[in-house]
Amino acid sequence: MIRLITCVRKKKSISYQEFRRYWEDPAFSELINKAVEVLKPVRHARNLSLQVGANIRIMESRGSDEPYEGIIEWWWESATQLAPLLDTPQAQGIILELRAFQAQFVDFASSPSFFTEA
Repeated sequence: MIRLITCVRKKKSISYQEFRRYWEDPAFSELINKAVEVLKPVRHARNLSLQVGANIRIMESRGSDEPYEGIIEWWWESATQLAPLLDTPQAQGIILELRAFQAQFVDFASSPSFFTEA
């Protein structure tokens, strides 16, 4: 099993409330659903981070002063299952659509994405 994890930070130019409005926008949900159809993950999740004292204390104990506002995860059985899907025009198109929508509220430079193996 492999996972693509993205730790999402909002743009500094918008408030947390604005970030949340974009995150919960039906258009974003529609794009995620379209990506599921095209990329065929066995599972996916999109979660907002809790804005609570415990998270702030954890963050500060690790030397960070900027929270992640959300996490997006995608699971596939293997890289060999995912690789051919990524090369399709449909995949390239939905990836561009997702990125364009997220550009409104996501600070890409401080929102790392990485693959993990389970």
